[in-house]
Amino acid sequence: MLTTVIYQTLENRGNEEEVVNHGPYFCSEFNPDNTLKKGVKEPWLGEGYYFWDSRIEDAEWWGETVYKGAGYYICRTTYDQHSHLLFDLVGITLHFDEFVKCAELIKEKRGLRTIKFPVVLSYLKKLKSFTYKAIRVMPYPKFNRDSDIVFPKETIGLGRLEKIQVCFFDKELLSAPYELVAKSPSVNDQTI
Repeated sequence: MLTTVIYQTLENRGNEEEVVNHGPYFCSEFNPDNTLKKGVKEPWLGEGYYFWDSRIEDAEWWGETVYKGAGYYICRTTYDQHSHLLFDLVGITLHFDEFVKCAELIKEKRGLRTIKFPVVLSYLKKLKSFTYKAIRVMPYPKFNRDSDIVFPKETIGLGRLEKIQVCFFDKELLSAPYELVAKSPSVNDQTI
């Protein structure tokens, strides 16, 4: 068992008590008007409870990026990172390879050059053998930088683990009370 702290970033709507009493919050594919979400609000790992793994700085970055001006809350809980119910593309090479193999198979069958992450995950979720309750991933931005740590042959460096996200399909793996740990002011909190 490896108890790991995770953080959820939410828009500050002046509803602090509600957030603490009703969180965590589920990210749906659809907006309240039943239109599909697009852009940064689109659940790129499918529907679920989205958290940033281990680093509150990543949750703050998301708040500054997505809720710029509106303000945000950061809430914390924990989960078992070694759970057999976690499909871990960051820490378990076999899971990563299975995911990539599945993506390649779908691309080949459909004659595609590229494929979106949720398409592959949706396919996997339909398999009886996919009994997982969460997925852990590290999106790799094209501008990702290496660390300054080199191996004996200086042309090889230690890769830097950037932002790691976990999407829980349900709340089963969440193991600690959900609590508000940080907030940035919302426009509603400011006076002129």
